[in-house]
Formats: sequence, structure tokens, C-alpha cells
Amino acid sequence: NPMGRILNRFSADIGSNDDMLPQTLFDFSVIFFIVIGAIFTTLGTLPFVLLVMPPLIYYFVIVRNIFVTSTRELKRLEGVARSPIFAMMTESLSGIATIRANDAKKYFMRKFEGVHDTHTRTFFSFIAASRWVGFRMDSLAFLMMTCVCFLSVLFHKQGWFNVDPAILGLSISMLLQLCSSFQWCIRQSAEIVNQMVCVERVLQYGKIEPEAPLKLETDTDLDESWPHDGSIDVKNVAVRYRPTLPLALNGASFSVPSGARVGVVGRTGSGKSTIVQTLFRLLEAERGEIQIDNVNIAEIGLHRLRTSISVIPQHPTLFSGCTVRENLDVFGLHSEEAIFEALKSAHLSEVIAELPKGIDSIVSEGGSNFSVGQRQLLCLARAILCKNKILILDEATASVDRRTDQMLHESLHESFGDATVIAVAHRLDTIIDHDYVLVLGQGKVLEFGPPSELLKTKGGPFFTMVEDTGETTAKELRERAFRKA
Repeated sequence: NPMGRILNRFSADIGSNDDMLPQTLFDFSVIFFIVIGAIFTTLGTLPFVLLVMPPLIYYFVIVRNIFVTSTRELKRLEGVARSPIFAMMTESLSGIATIRANDAKKYFMRKFEGVHDTHTRTFFSFIAASRWVGFRMDSLAFLMMTCVCFLSVLFHKQGWFNVDPAILGLSISMLLQLCSSFQWCIRQSAEIVNQMVCVERVLQYGKIEPEAPLKLETDTDLDESWPHDGSIDVKNVAVRYRPTLPLALNGASFSVPSGARVGVVGRTGSGKSTIVQTLFRLLEAERGEIQIDNVNIAEIGLHRLRTSISVIPQHPTLFSGCTVRENLDVFGLHSEEAIFEALKSAHLSEVIAELPKGIDSIVSEGGSNFSVGQRQLLCLARAILCKNKILILDEATASVDRRTDQMLHESLHESFGDATVIAVAHRLDTIIDHDYVLVLGQGKVLEFGPPSELLKTKGGPFFTMVEDTGETTAKELRERAFRKA
């Protein structure tokens, strides 16, 4: 579910269901009874109109079926083509500084024009189909009017139907009204079918399988301090993102003792981030189990599990429009002194003190009033405030400078000295001094153990990764690993 598609469903589609669909239903109901009234009035006063009704009705049914079928698919295509526009706008706004810095405005303009032209083509086809049916419905109403006038004159001369001129005038006036109403009735009936595409698209999200319950009765059996040790046991875990996709983790097994620091390394697509998502049960294990302090996390409510593990993601998330205090303490559970202590531990107390309102200052859109490094340190302060026994670092230092990286690691050693830390890393120098290294490849555990022990296995996965960094860097990494041992 890309961001653009989600925005499309919850903006354009929901707006259509809330505003346009009820109005269309009302318009169709009103115009339908007007058309039916005009037809029955004409048939009641001019029975001979029944002679021309069957072929006209047959033609009407054919035209309407063609129109409804084509516009329904065009409406669906238009909705699909609209999602990339939302995605493009969202991505461009979030990365506008990078776009300008790299002088890539023309490239993104061409890319936006491409997705916009695709949407315009489908929307123009939809408008053309509406014009097509409008012309034919007007022609049908005109043909009916012509037939009624011709037959009225013919039968009046023959004396077959004694039609009062006043009644004939009433019927013709009703038919004139029918000419203008007939097209609108058909188009609104088709529009209802088209608007149901938006309902269908929203209902697709309603059919998505929900997550596990937030709370379970078994949560009360756990100690309030759980997890008090922070040990993690992963036993033969297999995970896939979708039923039709291959396994992202295939039989992963390893044990992390309490208070250990584990670095997770591997090539792109090896399953590093999948490990993190599985720990938080963003992905459910297809087989196997994960135990924290000898408790199967599949038997714990999501709220209890996720509030018991802290995470510092690669891309820090701050809530725009909220204060710094609300970003650090979302549920208002901590005192102001505890918040300031967390900021001090994260080396942010001076930065926050310089803001106009301190911790009550508003965070701008996307956290733009903070640098990337400061946003990362705010996420660290949020984790420090929770004081959990397990901390996950998902490539937390991938997009920060060396100084921020150093400050981050200093704070981690001070505030999470006795906690279990799992660090997903893309730079070996950030995890070479950890207690253990977990090497993943194609969703499988290739190696697990102290870095000094893994480096003794010449030709092994971790040994090869260290050697690939270059002679000088590899020598430094080996020295740090054996010094740690």
C-alpha cells in the first residue's frame, strides 16, 4: 500500500462517498420520478405512443449498458491513475530540499507531467463517454417527440383517437420536459454505478486482515516490570510479507542473552529489517516463535509488547503540529523533570533551551525546525524516557554525521548500559565492538557469535564482509574486535 494510494483512498474516495454519492442518489431519485411521471402522463393521454415505445426502450437499454460498462471501468482507471499523483506530490514535498540542492527540478517536473498526463487521458475519456451518451439520449428524446407529434396529427386526421388539443398540448409539454430530463436521469444513474467504484475501493481496505488484538487477558499475568531481563530467543522463525511472496526469513534461530549488544549485518534484502518488524509483530511468524524472557510474544497483546520495546528508526518520526513535550511523551506519563533528564542524556538540553518556548515549542512540518541529527537524538530521548530493557536500532546512524553518531553512541552506553540492544547496521565500524554479530543472508542466519570469533573463520561471511572494506579499514576493524575480546 504505497503512501499515494492510501492518501487517495482516505481523501478523494472518502470525499466522494461522503459528498458526491448522497447528492447523486438524491438527484437521481428526483429526476427519475419526473421522467416516470412524464412518460405515464403521455401514455395515459396518448395511448398510441405505445406503438413507438418498444424500439425506443430497446435502443435506450443498449446505450445505457454500453455507457455504464465503459464509464465504470474508466472511473476505476481514473482512480488508479490518481494515486501516483498523490504519491509524487507527497514525495516531492518531503524531499524538496534535496531536489533543489541537486538541481533536479526539471527531472521531477517531467516525471510529474508524465503521471498527470496519464490521469488526464483517463479523465478525458470519461468526459468523452459522457458527451457520447448525452448526444444519443437527446436524439432519443427528440425522436420520441417527433413520433408523438407525427402520430397525433395522423390519428387526428383519421379520427381514430379523439385527442383534445388541450390534452395534446399537455403531453407535448411533458415530452419537452422529458427531453431535458431524460439525459440527466441516465447520466445520474450511471454516475451512481461509477461512484460505487469509490465505495468498492474503500471496502477493499475494510477487508484487510486486521492485526492481532491490542490487549489480551493473558497480559495481566505478566509482571509490571516485564521484560525485566531482556533475553531474546528466536526459534526457527519463518516470515513472509505476503502469502504469494517468498520467505523473507527462513528458519532463523539465535539467542540473545540479557544485556547483550547484538549487531545485525547483511546484504540488501538479507532480512535485517524483517527481524525488527517480526519483533514488533508488524509481521506475524508463519512458523516458529520468538520468546522474550521465556514468554512467547505471540501470546502477548500488541500494546504491551510494543510499549515494552524501544526503537530508534533510520528515518526519525516527529509529529508535526505537536510540541516537543508531546513528541517525547505521547501519552503524558512522565514528569517535566524526567523529560529534561532524557533530553540532557541525549545531548539536546541546550538545543531545546534555545527554542522560543522550550519543550512547549511546536514541531514544524516534517520536523524541519530540527536537523536530521537532532531529530534522531529526539527519538533517542524518547527511548531513554521509556526506560525499556530492549532497544532496537534500525540503522539509526545511517543518515547522520560523525559527531551525531558519536553523541548517539555515548548516550546509548550511558542510558542503556544494562539493556539488550539489537542494532541493524550498514557500517561495520558501528557494531564491531558489540558482544555478538548476527550475519543474515537470503533470510537465513549465516553466522552468530562474538565478532572476534567470527573473524577467526577465514572465508566466512563476516570475515569476507570485513575484508571487503579495504586493507586499512579491515585491519582497524580486526584490532577493535580482538581488543573487545
